[in-house]
Amino acid sequence: MVVASLALAGPARAVDLSATDVSLEVRAIPVAHLRRPGSPFSPAAALDGIGRDRGRGEVELTVRHRGLTADVSGRTTSLRDQRPLSEGVLNQLFYDTELLGAHLTAGKKVLSWDVGFGYRPLDVVQQEERRALAPFALEGVPLVALERFGAEDAWTLVYANPLRGRAPKARDDESGALRYFRRFGALDAHAMVRWSERTRLESGAAFTLVVGDALELHGSFLYQQRTERLVDALIDRPAGTLVASDPAVVRVEHDGLAGLVGATLTPGWNLSILAEAWLDPRASTRSEWRSMSRLAAAQRALLDDPAISPDAVLGTLAFGARFFDRPNLLRQNLLLRLSGKWERLEPSVDLLFTPEDRGWVATAAVAWVGEQSRVEAGARAFGGPRDSAYGLYPERAILYAAWTLHF
Repeated sequence: MVVASLALAGPARAVDLSATDVSLEVRAIPVAHLRRPGSPFSPAAALDGIGRDRGRGEVELTVRHRGLTADVSGRTTSLRDQRPLSEGVLNQLFYDTELLGAHLTAGKKVLSWDVGFGYRPLDVVQQEERRALAPFALEGVPLVALERFGAEDAWTLVYANPLRGRAPKARDDESGALRYFRRFGALDAHAMVRWSERTRLESGAAFTLVVGDALELHGSFLYQQRTERLVDALIDRPAGTLVASDPAVVRVEHDGLAGLVGATLTPGWNLSILAEAWLDPRASTRSEWRSMSRLAAAQRALLDDPAISPDAVLGTLAFGARFFDRPNLLRQNLLLRLSGKWERLEPSVDLLFTPEDRGWVATAAVAWVGEQSRVEAGARAFGGPRDSAYGLYPERAILYAAWTLHF
């Protein structure tokens, strides 16, 4: 309500409410988790919030008045055996106007750029997680953007997170980026370049191509002069090593390449078939997961040693379990998704496969969409060989539901 008041405030004169648009969304998301006791990370997974049933709720208010947009959320998250945590989040607060024939945006705004479904290499500004189950509303990035649109092309110049320099999180880094879009008949082409202190030069291109009435092809490729990724430093130490502080270290690699290729087939009957393959250089390697598996197994065995503090063992295992909290666990990923839409019913099923270790994630969901509401329920299961990343995941499955009411 505070942001709504700011959006409508002004001098002591009447406000033209006909130019004001107000919307409200309420979301309730209960989630249940089925643990995998056989994972060596399982005893400490709860310390990272993995495998614990939870409930999430969100109330999102959006106010638009002429060129001003404000979007705020009140969120509550509750974990089993813990008191609920509540917070207020300013998702977006920006002003749009025209300047010298271009479109100027200043403030905090959601800005997504890429074309992929499961992964988006060129989303270098927003950096959202694409496959989260029933996520909260996206939180935008502070920026100043200048855009110009033509009949067949457009360009966008962005200065993100002004004056912040290098921040603890990559999405909060100060950066400058330029994006160019052009249409060539059935082909849409994108190109971008970005500079930040963390990654230095980034450049990339993407495309979408419509082939006939039933087939669409798309691809996205990103070059990074400097890539940072987290590595567990314990994998180079003797098995059974315990630590009191986070052993994750940042490993810097140069000339990294991320990419995605995909296709969408619409054969009729309101069906859609999506296939994608992508490479993420920031994810862990197969050999690293094997080392983490052996390390966690040796650490878990120490729980049976009465001379060693269980808290020390569980704390070390919890540090290792944090490597599951990332969009891609391995560099190579394949995704196949089948979805449909029949009147108000929208079912979908997909399978993510990691060919390096033969791990997999299967997801099935169904949604009913009403005039002012949406009800969704689904399940996600994790599996693979015992030393694969998803075979090690401390959960066997996640069951969730999501109810959204909007006004």
